[in-house]
Amino acid sequence: MGHPAIAKQSISERRRGGRRQDLRYSARIENLADGVETACTILDVSQTGARLIARDPDQIGEEFLLRLAVGRQAQRHCEVVWRDGATMGVRFLVAPEPGP
Repeated sequence: MGHPAIAKQSISERRRGGRRQDLRYSARIENLADGVETACTILDVSQTGARLIARDPDQIGEEFLLRLAVGRQAQRHCEVVWRDGATMGVRFLVAPEPGP
């Protein structure tokens, strides 16, 4: 028999790195190429990614900055891993360390 905490997690939860927390939080998506921002709602979030719904999904590239608050302090670099209309699943990317 497996560990009880692991047994309660679905296969998709284990694959994506943990349980998602329902959120419904307004945020902004910033296009990396031109800095244009698009409104979005974070539907749920985990340590490794999130599920979003975007106001204008056709304008969202495969990578972007997810701005969680006004200003530049709270942001995550994201990669789209799936899309279904205006809804998308993203993985949080770790920014590379600055070079010497």
